Amino acid sequence: GAYDPMVPDAECLKVVSEILDALNIGNYVLKVNHRRLLDGMFEACGVPAENFRATCSTVDKLDKSPWEEVRTEMINEKGVSPDAADRIGEYVRLHGGTELAEKLLKDEKLSKTKAAIEGLEGIKLLLYYCELFGIKDKILFDLSLARGL
Repeated sequence: GAYDPMVPDAECLKVVSEILDALNIGNYVLKVNHRRLLDGMFEACGVPAENFRATCSTVDKLDKSPWEEVRTEMINEKGVSPDAADRIGEYVRLHGGTELAEKLLKDEKLSKTKAAIEGLEGIKLLLYYCELFGIKDKILFDLSLARGL
């Protein structure tokens, strides 16, 4: 069907939240990110388009490996320049909410990249719907999340 942007995404997060609450597992956080933002971030940092997916798979390892290991893999195995890897590192260690999306929309590099702007606007909209659904406190915008987007 046809839906407004991010409504189905927010509804999925609401359903997952309801299930986890019903299971009474305790405190939890649902991490979110946006593929367009990742693409725009890689573009703004100087990663060639053909290396986006490979770089993405390396960034996704940040939940299990320290930044230095991820950076080394980017440079030695994925063909990312050291400067680009360092710029990526400035972003992928960030997490927050709407305030972070607002801050990044004003970022000198990201604000010049169409994909990053689209991704950030999408994240803002998603977080707005999550607030309306009463689950904002369970959602974390995490720039290192790269799997399953």
